[in-house]
Amino acid sequence: MAPIVRKKILVKGVVQGVGFRPHIYKLAAAHALAGWVKNDAAGVTIEAEGSSSGVERFIREITLKKPAAARVDSVLVSALAPAGEKTFLISKSGGKAAAAAIIPADLALCRDCLRDMTDPADRRYLYPFTNCTNCGPRFTIVKSVPYDRPATTMAAFKMCPACRGEYADPLDRRFHAQPNACPVCGPAVRLEAGGRSFSGLPALERTAQLLIAGGIGALQSLGGFHLACRADSPAALRKLRAAKRRPHKPFAVMVPTLAAARRLCRVSAIEAAALTSSEAPVVMLRKRVPGSFSGAAPALAKLGVMLPYTPLHAALFRLLEEKGFTGALVMTSGNFRDEPICKSPQEVRIALGGTASFTLWHDRPIHNRVDDSVAFEAAGELRLARRARGYVPSAVKLSASGASVLACGADLKNTFCLTRGAEAFLSQHIGDLSEPLNQEYFRETLVNFRRLLKVSPGAVVHDLHPDYASSAIARSLPGRKTAVQHHAAHALSVAAEHGLEGPFIGLAFDGTGYGTDGKIWGSEFLVFRDRTWRRGAHLKYFRLPGGDAGAFETWRPALALVRAAFGGGWRGAAVRLFSGVPAAKTRTAERMLEAGLNCPETSSLGRLFDAFSFISGVRGENTYEAQGPMELESLYTGRGAAYRFEISEEGGGYIIDPAPALRAAARDRLSGKPAARIADGVHKGAAAMAVETAARLSGDNGIKTFCLSGGVFQNRTLLELITAGLERRGFKVYANRLVPANDGGLALGQAWYALKGYNQMM
Repeated sequence: MAPIVRKKILVKGVVQGVGFRPHIYKLAAAHALAGWVKNDAAGVTIEAEGSSSGVERFIREITLKKPAAARVDSVLVSALAPAGEKTFLISKSGGKAAAAAIIPADLALCRDCLRDMTDPADRRYLYPFTNCTNCGPRFTIVKSVPYDRPATTMAAFKMCPACRGEYADPLDRRFHAQPNACPVCGPAVRLEAGGRSFSGLPALERTAQLLIAGGIGALQSLGGFHLACRADSPAALRKLRAAKRRPHKPFAVMVPTLAAARRLCRVSAIEAAALTSSEAPVVMLRKRVPGSFSGAAPALAKLGVMLPYTPLHAALFRLLEEKGFTGALVMTSGNFRDEPICKSPQEVRIALGGTASFTLWHDRPIHNRVDDSVAFEAAGELRLARRARGYVPSAVKLSASGASVLACGADLKNTFCLTRGAEAFLSQHIGDLSEPLNQEYFRETLVNFRRLLKVSPGAVVHDLHPDYASSAIARSLPGRKTAVQHHAAHALSVAAEHGLEGPFIGLAFDGTGYGTDGKIWGSEFLVFRDRTWRRGAHLKYFRLPGGDAGAFETWRPALALVRAAFGGGWRGAAVRLFSGVPAAKTRTAERMLEAGLNCPETSSLGRLFDAFSFISGVRGENTYEAQGPMELESLYTGRGAAYRFEISEEGGGYIIDPAPALRAAARDRLSGKPAARIADGVHKGAAAMAVETAARLSGDNGIKTFCLSGGVFQNRTLLELITAGLERRGFKVYANRLVPANDGGLALGQAWYALKGYNQMM
């Protein structure tokens, strides 16, 4: 007979609010063990007593059979003396461990709950707050840890006897589901429309009618409000675009099922898995019919699609279907342009009162506001363009630990990062910090994160740019300050994600970053070795008349680049290429270039792609960031030949001159070649340039590992061409997956810079 043993087991990771204690209870019963399990500030603590073989199998199965939404980071085991217990209990949460627990992210509606709420015989039929331990709100409702109902915004809702019975039954899937509720005892939905109020099912039915009729509504979701309307209503879309001052920027759409998404777009296995996952991000899918959804995503080959991820969405689509509507709804963030997403009906009335003709809201307060996450597939992996709902506050596991660091990110697409031991916690997407309300949002979210994680960072990291709002916030906070160059942080975000310890070369391609020489960088090849880095190659500097205006008026970088590329003979090309730009504007820009006034020098690949979008005839003015390059990528066919970039050695590094490519593009445009020809030439040429430059640096430095990051690498075509080109040469290539390649992932690289001690530049 096997000896009786007792073990204390500490499980760390995402193990609260995901059905982990019932999982342990069932495992203990299966192996005839006694003892107890409880949540505490460290994670989940277990004491298990029984036969030595049973306890060993139990410990193995803690990880092997974990709940789908759980993440086990470590299982620490120590021996105890047997206590002679005969039963296994789930104990009340408690304890004061040194490390805080990890709060799970919000989980999309699961199949079981969808089945419950679409069954007319079920007591939760069409109840828009149905959830269990496998789905429902988590981060958006939690105020503190341990994660128990009194520490959430559900504290005010007292469970009815039926819900209490489910909550107390370890064998029920709603056991200790903190938001557990039903129509008798839980939150209620309300509609305000045309001076009338509705509640419960009538509110949902009336909302469906208003949407079908072409109305625009503010709908309360998990982390904030959506603005919703029919995706096939030109009038509603025109009104929505005018109200949000968003003439062309694409809107995401929600469709009822994966099958519906497949009817509209091509959906790969990776994309399907993302759409139906518990994270349920918006996924960028290629349209089946080019030019379709011209109101939601004009001039783009892709459409942002998501599935109903809350029971409210599911109930609404069920009612829409009953009324004969099976199409797509636009579901865009409920905010005024670049401001925080609204999280209460009071905020909706102030910010969106002139946009939404009706408001569907509920009385379960949102504590942590969170936008939808956005993802896309590239080079065989799902990658994030915006990391928020479904992913935050899940940690990025690090290969090294240290004292807690706060990294404040950049000014656009801002997120911050707090480290705790060997974990990095990035905030949800905060947005443009030039908006004062977003600066308040930053501070509010930082307070919440510090409370949940129980950390007091001793080091504060920020961007090298002295005038960034994020840098000013960093300087106002206590702690040792470190400034990190923008593109070094981009490259290091990849190294942090993948746990890279050896030397590597970072390809950091984006629009704007303050360089160590005071110029605007943006096409950088950085060599990292022995905790130091240096700039190994970059795009040849060009002047940008009007500075930041060049990010929106694409003719500005085009004028400067064409002028330099053609030299003294540039005017012949300019007459036709720039005929659509008012002559007074081009003359002023020429004088600025000649005098060097308000013409900062830049090596930005983002501005170069803006210029190519102008030269191709695709876009003379961006109404949103990277509009021209996105539309240019949509025209890529892969059939045209690459344009040539000139690479020359200079000062111990390499300078990349785009002049040959610019001349080729201008000649193709002037000879009447289609814009798709230019799209092919630019993408193939830029990729070939990147691969060749990287290969030369590899030969010089003996480094065969490359990290790709920066906003330009949201261009799927460019990312895949460069990755494939480097891999064909035998190089190891890494790119962002867990955090965005754009500035939304920058804070992770800043934090890694501080943790690893990158404190000098060669």
